[in-house]
Amino acid sequence: MVATLEELFRAIGSLDEDGPLQATSLRLPKALHEALAIATELGMGSSVSAATREALADRIRDFARQAAFKAHFAAFPDDTPTLAAVAKRRVSGTGHPAASHPGLVDEVAAEIERRQPDWALTALDATVDDVLAYVELLAAGVGRLSA
Repeated sequence: MVATLEELFRAIGSLDEDGPLQATSLRLPKALHEALAIATELGMGSSVSAATREALADRIRDFARQAAFKAHFAAFPDDTPTLAAVAKRRVSGTGHPAASHPGLVDEVAAEIERRQPDWALTALDATVDDVLAYVELLAAGVGRLSA
């Protein structure tokens, strides 16, 4: 049996429901286990188990979203937006410096797209974050666009 995105999204649809718990044995590097215990004690979650469940659910949702984009853009390459358009949409109506510097967004996004032409298939959210962070620095007068 081969798993499908549809099955994954159905399973994700049930993640927030209160249902039976399944005991799972999970091996973690000792440093990660210690960091998890400390973070939980500092308020990251109500328990190590709850914090782990939340982190895994968030990671699975992120993975599914990226996989859906990848499948869609592979099937319909003409639907792939420009990086600049996605970055501008994300900051539309906000106080982020990119919202008031659209030309800078265009320049930064074009530079990143030259270096990472498959950005929409591999790291959509992270790449948009990179554009916005870079624009924020440039708008503040820190750094410069590479030549």
